Formats: sequence, structure tokens, C-alpha cells
Amino acid sequence: MEAERLLKELGLSNYEIEAYLEVVELGIAEANVICKETKIPFGRVYQVLNSLVAKGLIEVQNSRPKRYMARKSRLAFKTLLQQKRENMETQLQKTIEAASQIEEMISKKVPSGLKERTFWRTAVGVEETAEMIKSNFEEAEKEICCVFLDYNTQNDECEFNNSEYTIILHEVIKATERGVKIKALLNKEFIVPELEYLEELGIKEKILCKVEVRVMKNAIPSYFEVIDREKVVLEVANPKNPGQILAMTKIWDVKLAKELREKFEDLWSEAKPLKRS
Repeated sequence: MEAERLLKELGLSNYEIEAYLEVVELGIAEANVICKETKIPFGRVYQVLNSLVAKGLIEVQNSRPKRYMARKSRLAFKTLLQQKRENMETQLQKTIEAASQIEEMISKKVPSGLKERTFWRTAVGVEETAEMIKSNFEEAEKEICCVFLDYNTQNDECEFNNSEYTIILHEVIKATERGVKIKALLNKEFIVPELEYLEELGIKEKILCKVEVRVMKNAIPSYFEVIDREKVVLEVANPKNPGQILAMTKIWDVKLAKELREKFEDLWSEAKPLKRS
């Protein structure tokens, strides 16, 4: 029965469903009648009816014997939904508090230096790499140094779709608001369409105020990121379409991060600050 299935989804027990539908059908009913017409044991029937009263689905007349009547469905389910909303909010608050406490406890147990020298993770395809880039900005605590390749901006398959790219840009802004310093190196050919797109999204000024950008005259050899001087992100372009990402690898390696950080500083010193128009 569809009504039973829906009431089950609203959190009612089998006995509560039986009792409620019986009260609805009879209009006004006493406990002994409900007990006879359903499979509810007599020892449980008052408990079940009291529960329905508490949920706001039925009303009780405190006579001897007690009599029960279904509330108007519009009011009954409004009350039930309000109760469930309050319960969910209470549970959510408890979950937030528990997550905050366990986060603090676990952070104290995590060693400051990795015992293993290197750890890496790879994302394959545009969707996974977009998620990795987003997480890079979410996880950063101090600094991200980025080098962007000069992709063929005329290629319709270039990198991420608008939704993915917008999400990444908003994570960039959030990272800077947490105090993360972001330095970005771009090619001359890359900068014009990039700024036009930021203008389109209405966040050009916000990005340029928060991110240090320098422009390289010559082509940049490869895309990479250095995060907090301990992680490196390398990109593999699709050989069939150089404007499309094939894969991305994030490597936890302090030595490699130091070497690429030094390379970044060399490129940075040769580049010119972006002129904001």
C-alpha cells in the first residue's frame, strides 16, 4: 500500500502506521477498537497511540476510556516535518561538534614529518584532476606557487568546463582569505583570454587583488605547483590534444618540492608583474 510506504519513509514504525491509518478510517476510535482491528498487542497499543500524539498526527480526548481522532493532514504532517527538521538540526550540530573534537584529537597524533620519504597520488581525466586542483587549494596552509602552461585557447576541449573552473577559482579566493599566499606564473598568450574569462565571471578584481601574478615572455616548459614547500603537483597533457589534461600527480616529497620551488623562484625573478588595466 502506497500510504504505508510513505509513512514508513517519514519514520513511523509498523505499529504506528497501522494505528494511524485505523484512526483515520474510523474518524474517532478507542484503544480497544484499534487493538481489535489491527495486529497491535493490547499491551503496546497505548504506547503506540501516545507516540502518534507526540508526533502531532492524532489528538487525544482524556476521557475514560480515552478516544483518539486524526488531525487534519495539512497540520499533522506540518508538525511532523517540523519535528524531523529540529531533530536533524540537533543531530547535525552534534555531528559538527564531534567532527571538530576528533579533528583536533587526530591532528595531535599526526607526526609533523613523514616517516616515508615519498608518497604520491594520481588523478586521471578532467573530472578527477579538477577535484585534485580544488583539494590542493582547500588543503594549503601557507603557500601555493603555480606555473601555468600556454594552452591553445582556441581549442574547445581545453581543460575544464565552466562549472568546474568556477569552483576552482572560488577555492582560490577562499584559500587567500585563510591567509594562504598564492603566486602564479602565466604566459603572455595565456593571460588575455584568462582575464577576459575572469571579467565574465565578475571576479577579475577579486582574484588580481588576492593572487600575485607575473607574466613570462617565453613559453613555460611545464605545468607544476609547489604547495607549502612539501608537495608538488605535476600535470600530464593528452598527447592527442595538448590543450586537455590527461592526468595529474600530487607528490609528497620535501626534497623535490625544494628543487621545484627554487626553479619557480628563478622563473619568477625573470617574469614581469601583471599590469592591471
